[in-house]
Amino acid sequence: MCTLIFRVGPKPVLAANRDEVYARPFSPPRRWVAPTPFFAPRDEEEGGTWIGVNDAGVIAAITNQSRLPTVDGRASRGHLVTGVLAQPSLDEAAVWLEAELARAPRNPCQLLLLQGEHAAWWRTDGDAFEKTSPSVGFHVLSNLHDPDEIDFGLSGHETADDLATLLTDRSARLPRGFAVNKDAGWRGTVSSALIEPGRSFRFADGPPDRCPFETVAGYPV
Repeated sequence: MCTLIFRVGPKPVLAANRDEVYARPFSPPRRWVAPTPFFAPRDEEEGGTWIGVNDAGVIAAITNQSRLPTVDGRASRGHLVTGVLAQPSLDEAAVWLEAELARAPRNPCQLLLLQGEHAAWWRTDGDAFEKTSPSVGFHVLSNLHDPDEIDFGLSGHETADDLATLLTDRSARLPRGFAVNKDAGWRGTVSSALIEPGRSFRFADGPPDRCPFETVAGYPV
């Protein structure tokens, strides 16, 4: 994932674009069997995922940190997401995540957990990690920017449909001339997701200005 727009509060919501190499295969969201079952797409290259929501209402999503170097041979970051989604609460997911990062460091990334009025994100440079607990309201994480460097001027009352419009934007409106919906020729925005836990999970199986958001079958249970 490369752009995460989320609201912490009584009605949490996550709107997210995934930016990736176009040739990297993935399958759309489905229900995964786990100690706490969850809905998520699947990265068919590594077997993990980049976004999802579980039956306890925990949302998880990840971005890399593209401005930091990587180390060959480290475990897939996508398995961090499947691991936290299998936990029954945000607190238990946090314990699992920190233990896993200590056990097997990943390449630079930032991972968001959101459950109702509680949220946290972890950023790792590949060695150490730090945790931030965001306040109630809207926040933005991007693989190309510092946390909350992006300001969309959101009032706090926007709907998921309003956020869907933001995900389609191809203008260079972000700091340093980046777009929310990217196309760099060989890579760009390959999918989008809109999650309102317990209410709706919609997924665009391609760039969101070209592919419609479809309701994920079976969600919510």
